[in-house]
Amino acid sequence: MLKFGILILCCSSFTPLFGQNQLSLSDAIALSLNNNYDILIEKRNVELAKNNNNWGEAGLFPSLTAQLTGSQTIFDNREALSPFSIIGKTKTTQVVPSLALNWSLLNIHNIKISKQRLETLQRESAGNASIVISNTIQSVILGYYIALLEEQRLDEFARQLKLSRDRYELIKTRTELGSSITSDLLLEEENYLSDSTNYINQQLAYQNSVSNLNFLLGNEDAQQVYNLTDELIADFDLIDFESLLGKMETSNVDLRTQYLTQSVLGYDLALRRGERYPQLTLAANYDFTRNEQDISDWPSDVRNGNQLPEQGNNENITYGANFTISFTLFNGGRINRAIQNAIISEDIGAVRVERLKSSLARDLKQAVDQYNFRQQLYAINNRRYESSLKSLMISEEKFKNGSINSFDNRAVQNTNVSAAIARLQAIYNLIDSQVTILRLTGGIIETYVND
Repeated sequence: MLKFGILILCCSSFTPLFGQNQLSLSDAIALSLNNNYDILIEKRNVELAKNNNNWGEAGLFPSLTAQLTGSQTIFDNREALSPFSIIGKTKTTQVVPSLALNWSLLNIHNIKISKQRLETLQRESAGNASIVISNTIQSVILGYYIALLEEQRLDEFARQLKLSRDRYELIKTRTELGSSITSDLLLEEENYLSDSTNYINQQLAYQNSVSNLNFLLGNEDAQQVYNLTDELIADFDLIDFESLLGKMETSNVDLRTQYLTQSVLGYDLALRRGERYPQLTLAANYDFTRNEQDISDWPSDVRNGNQLPEQGNNENITYGANFTISFTLFNGGRINRAIQNAIISEDIGAVRVERLKSSLARDLKQAVDQYNFRQQLYAINNRRYESSLKSLMISEEKFKNGSINSFDNRAVQNTNVSAAIARLQAIYNLIDSQVTILRLTGGIIETYVND
């Protein structure tokens, strides 16, 4: 019977006894929020929107441009083409710094709308981040409880395996003493092998759930094993759909973000209509020109005869201001088409809002109904588990004293394991429904983060 000892050793080797870290649900959520790639991206998007939200981006302030132009010209005359030609070099250097100011004065309407649009875009970006955060929290909660569910399922299969092993050892002893027949021993061997297979398969399911949890936490070590400190318990009350519908319409992050998107479309329409108004632009300029001329290479008799210095310069200052009023009379209907397109986009956005509200209300109704039905199913499965546990204890005693055979005892054992697994699944289903309702009503961040 050495193969059974080896089998037990193999099964035990799968049990995570090393490298465990304490991990509560709140810790898991905190780790995920710090490491999740999508959240990190959304944080940067929020920073971009915040950086763009200023009056300068909206066009309130004038533009001031500085420019510096420089040039040097060398005229080298090497041959006298006429009696008046001067043989020599003439160097001319010109430096022109300038300032130009442009300011749109009659565009205050569009500037104000643009600023409001930028503020709304910043809130919309924060709303998109809230959506990603809510989805991440929901995934982490369910991933955490799935790992806890698979771990407790593993415990149930381990308990069943222990019962099968103990029963096998008992029948083996009885067979050696002659009080049991070989067929009973073969039956217990079959049960023992079947339970061993179930245990190994469940161990794989548990390891997969842990690997998925590590992925959600952003842990590069997919095999990191945790000691999950929260409990898989069901302690929830019945809830009413009508009491949650209003909260969903005001707090659901998807719907709130859609409202902001609709506001942006409204600002886009106002901007397109603003293109019909006249534009007044003020422009001012300031130029300073300095010219330097070097004729030191000229013959000295020419310079002295004409009393010309070797170097000379002159400076000129030019400044002025002007304004321009422009009004679009006709541009092929582009402005009107842009306005009509903006109106259509706003109408489409309004339809999307109503569609989302209807879809969320449907999802919430289904989630509440599912939650309440799962409450009833949990009560049934919990009662079934308690009854099967008592039956198992009685059956084990009867089997030990020979009152029932292996077939009857095995049937009771299978019923107990099935009831235990169903009870655990019912608890997880309740948690899943509760988290779904919190996500739909916009309370998942407040419940699992702000607290």
